[in-house]
Amino acid sequence: MTSEIKLDLDQVEQASARSEGLDFPRTWLSDRIEAVLLAIASLVNWIWLVLVLVIVCNVAMRYALSTNYIWIEEMQWHMYSVGFMIAIGYAILHDSHVRVDVLAGTFSARTRAVIEFLGLLLLVFPLIYLIISYAIPFVERAWVRNEASAAPGGLTNRWAIKSVIIIAFTYIGLAAFARFLRVTAFLFGLPRPSGPR
Repeated sequence: MTSEIKLDLDQVEQASARSEGLDFPRTWLSDRIEAVLLAIASLVNWIWLVLVLVIVCNVAMRYALSTNYIWIEEMQWHMYSVGFMIAIGYAILHDSHVRVDVLAGTFSARTRAVIEFLGLLLLVFPLIYLIISYAIPFVERAWVRNEASAAPGGLTNRWAIKSVIIIAFTYIGLAAFARFLRVTAFLFGLPRPSGPR
């Protein structure tokens, strides 16, 4: 005899780590920024399917044809980097980044909002500025030198993958700014909240 298992999804959500996340009020501007970033993420998300296909083709060529192309291996690395760098901003948008839930669960919503406000203002935004300001000349040098892979048969146009640093951290900065708007709406009422998420 088989017994049916019934799950209370609310209890499952409460038990998960995500239950420690705060749902700050939305604002008009944060909604617009998030909509654009989510559209970009849904496009970039296809990179994982392409990456799987590239890996399968590479493995098949290696074992079936006893051949290996360096440029395919490098393409895999580049695709990984694009996916993961954009995923950082996506995690910020969905408040699914790593936090110390053991501590966060003991703080009031206001205390946690103040911590998030200060973290964004004093850590995230300066770090994003610093990385982008150093990445711009890094990409420019690769462009001017027409930098290519040092490996024989490797990819050319190294500036293209290096420019992902600028693109990804701009994406992360916009995601953090949208989150910042929501935090300030919660803490200070500015910008004016437009309703719960």
